[in-house]
Amino acid sequence: MMQKLNFRYRNAPAVALLRGALALGAALALAGNALAQTGGASPWENAVNVLQTAFTGPIAKGLALVAIVVGGLTFAFGEGGGKKTFAGIIFGLGMAVLAVNFLTWLFGV
Repeated sequence: MMQKLNFRYRNAPAVALLRGALALGAALALAGNALAQTGGASPWENAVNVLQTAFTGPIAKGLALVAIVVGGLTFAFGEGGGKKTFAGIIFGLGMAVLAVNFLTWLFGV
């Protein structure tokens, strides 16, 4: 009985090499368009600057401290279940905003 040859996987390394070369070529061809946008101000830069100002301003610091105090008191004196979960979320958000302000103060970014 003759064995049927399977030609599908015979050139698998060559096909993989060709696919890799095509992917590299596409990445290099599109890199010029991606780097061309760095010269001007993109709309994303404005949005990020607004967010940075909102999270590092004095109002954010005050709200973060209030959230930490309220979350901590609710967590300490609250009943179990959903209240403790909600207090943990408030406490965590307050810590996250305060950490942003602390790192900004520490590194001057």
